[in-house]
Amino acid sequence: MSTAFGEILRDLRLTAGFGLRRFAGMVDLEPSNLSAIEHGRRCPPTAKLQEIADALGLVENSANWQRFFDAAARDGELPADLRHVTRRRLVPALLRAIDNRQLGDDEIRELISEIERRHGRDSDATP
Repeated sequence: MSTAFGEILRDLRLTAGFGLRRFAGMVDLEPSNLSAIEHGRRCPPTAKLQEIADALGLVENSANWQRFFDAAARDGELPADLRHVTRRRLVPALLRAIDNRQLGDDEIRELISEIERRHGRDSDATP
């Protein structure tokens, strides 16, 4: 499974049944710009990510949603769909606790599963 944004976008677009020109029109991009994004010659359009996800019919917090936004994130940045979370008062404390205790991926995955279990959600979308 690819992690390059352009490849993911192309796969999702084709799976949704949209040709390049039609989809470019749906999200108000020039077909040449959409092609450049899909081929990795242009960066993902941060301001249009939500619109693109909606046009693709991605369900919020689904595996494809997470894959799409994670791949669009630039190095050192949170995915666009999560940036608002950093404004929450206790998020820095949570991240420091994870860092200070040197939690590995398996331990973080367990923490996520516990949160999902407590709130009655399925953790299928967990990486």
